Amino acid sequence: MLIDVRINEDGDQEVFQEIPTPEDVPVVFSATDIRKEDTGVHAEISIEFDGFDTYTVCNVKRDPDRGRLINKAHKTFGGSLEEAEHVLPKIKLIQLFDNFCKKIWATKMRVSAPTDIQGTTDVGSVLYTLKPHVLTGGGTIMFGKPGKGKSFTGMMMALAVQYGTNHYWGTDKGNALFVNLERPDRTMPPRIGAVGKALGIENAKLPVLDARGSSLKDVHSILEAYVKTNETKFVVIDSISRAGQGDMKEDKVATKTIDMLNNIGVSWLAIAHTPKYDETIYYGNSQYEAGADVMLRHTSTVIDDVGSIALLLEVTKANDMPVPKPMGLHYSFDELGLNSIRFAKKEEVASLETEPNLYEGIKDLLHDFSALSATSLASKLNVSRKEITDQLKIMFSNSAIVSVGKEGNEKTYGLKHYE
Repeated sequence: MLIDVRINEDGDQEVFQEIPTPEDVPVVFSATDIRKEDTGVHAEISIEFDGFDTYTVCNVKRDPDRGRLINKAHKTFGGSLEEAEHVLPKIKLIQLFDNFCKKIWATKMRVSAPTDIQGTTDVGSVLYTLKPHVLTGGGTIMFGKPGKGKSFTGMMMALAVQYGTNHYWGTDKGNALFVNLERPDRTMPPRIGAVGKALGIENAKLPVLDARGSSLKDVHSILEAYVKTNETKFVVIDSISRAGQGDMKEDKVATKTIDMLNNIGVSWLAIAHTPKYDETIYYGNSQYEAGADVMLRHTSTVIDDVGSIALLLEVTKANDMPVPKPMGLHYSFDELGLNSIRFAKKEEVASLETEPNLYEGIKDLLHDFSALSATSLASKLNVSRKEITDQLKIMFSNSAIVSVGKEGNEKTYGLKHYE
């Protein structure tokens, strides 16, 4: 009658004890969702016999709560008091169950104690779900400015894992899931179709949890249950700004959000946004970066009159893996949306590799103010005028900006019409 720990059919850790009976069917005590709160140890405790499962959620050391559960459970042992006593006398049930509840926390602590782990120098021990950007069982935060193609990239990653396509990443094929917290559900079918076709996948299908207006906290239980039931390997969350834990700049909020993502139990990628004038950092607390295994910066720019974009994926933090070279991609669009994907040419992402926050900062200011001089730009971005003029030359050569007039003796610059 040893008290031990197992993983139950829901994939949760469970403290349990089996009590033999004359009917050759054991009475089973169990406890799940065990946690220590200010008032004591709480858990979902149950007494099961021959298909009858009687349970409650309570402070496991509160005698009245245990007593009510014992009384209810004992009635399921037989059709009469005599039959129930034959299976397991009530006084013995009380003694055994009280002892079980007393040892729940100690048992959980025993199996959770530190253990010796043998080190390895095998390079193959670094495993990827989506090489080189998502580790197996790890978490990646992909951050960039809103409206710059992150959702397309996230969906592309999910479909690559779902179908095992290896055009852009090395994939460990398996079930994927896209969690949509930001966009109307009607936009998902055309996006999946367009991205799938661009990847060479005919009639692409992808599991999607549509929950626009909800937070990750709201759908977390649904998400966990789906992942376990469907053996999901990879989850993309769009986006982490809708975690629902509170102010993203607070330490506790960031820690709770990362814990919630890790508790999904599989590889995940969460999309995050950046402040308006600085694409080199994500919006929120440093605990997001501390908790993620990979931080992936997503920068992009429009490069022609038809709205094609070049984007750069750059790992800025990596745990347990080498930092890969930046990956450049090119997305083309038509009246139906995305129509093709390819690796970007070096010159197409040159502006993103050179001071990406300065490049995007200039674009944002020219968008807001229509026309500015190099001196005005330098003042607003708090950098030297030479840094601005060097960047303006690159942007001018890439046809990202045009000369639109003068401010005193200085030229002023504005964005091309397609931007």
